[in-house]
Amino acid sequence: MIRRFATLATSISCFFAAAASADTATLMSETEFRNAIISAMQDTSETELCVARLSDDSFRAGLTTESCDYFAYLENLYIEYENDPARGEALISETAEKYVRLIHTGIDDTNFEERLVVQLRPASYLDENTHSTDGAIVARPFAGDLVAVLMLDSPETLAAVTEARLTNNGVSVEQAFDLAIQNTRSRMGEVYQDEYQKIDFLSSSNGLISGQIWLPETCSAETRDAAYFIYDHNSMMKVNLNNPLGVSNMLSLATGLVGQGESMANSVVRCKSGKWSQLWPAQTAEVTSFRFDPRL
Repeated sequence: MIRRFATLATSISCFFAAAASADTATLMSETEFRNAIISAMQDTSETELCVARLSDDSFRAGLTTESCDYFAYLENLYIEYENDPARGEALISETAEKYVRLIHTGIDDTNFEERLVVQLRPASYLDENTHSTDGAIVARPFAGDLVAVLMLDSPETLAAVTEARLTNNGVSVEQAFDLAIQNTRSRMGEVYQDEYQKIDFLSSSNGLISGQIWLPETCSAETRDAAYFIYDHNSMMKVNLNNPLGVSNMLSLATGLVGQGESMANSVVRCKSGKWSQLWPAQTAEVTSFRFDPRL
């Protein structure tokens, strides 16, 4: 995960230095890899698909512009490709076939209650999904520009849950969020954590890391005050607030990533004394520079 972030950050920050390997010259870039999958999907599908490119490693697809609400995130798949480039063609073909099948057949609701999880997304995610024919997506405000989105987890994908889908499965909004607490914990998978430049970088084996900070045990009166920056769907930075150098590094990186349009979230959030709030961009005079006072 740090390797991927370092590649992204070299264009905006002096914190990371990366030397290009001769082997990478033959590798597809993330954008090329994404586009190859999209092209293979169009070739596989019997009808032309609606496709909207969201980032270098993600896109939205569907059968029509009114149902273009299947989101695909390729970060982990691209890492798998980098680790074994010889499998590139097979990975592209298998992934395209899987995505087309899901788009045409839809995601079933088997074991619906056991698969409900929460993921944090920017508020813009809700705007991008206003075209859905299945009603409004179920979400709650979190902190900063982040909202807690109710999703249905499956081995292939995450699907945002709508009010209509809850009603069809006899689950209320309150029940759904209550169920999602334990489900998010149990379905998180292994959490990977690495430290670099006084920042902890986290991801999870099941791609659910953004849901970790939504869990109640992450921010309580007993937990250490900390700042978090979700820069990708399964990539997050964390720094304890008593680590001023780490916080300064995080804020500098967040500024660069957001400024370049390379980050999922547009704000850094913090847990202080058991309460969530936005740390950056500063909303008050509390934070006026990167010389951060951990007592704040």
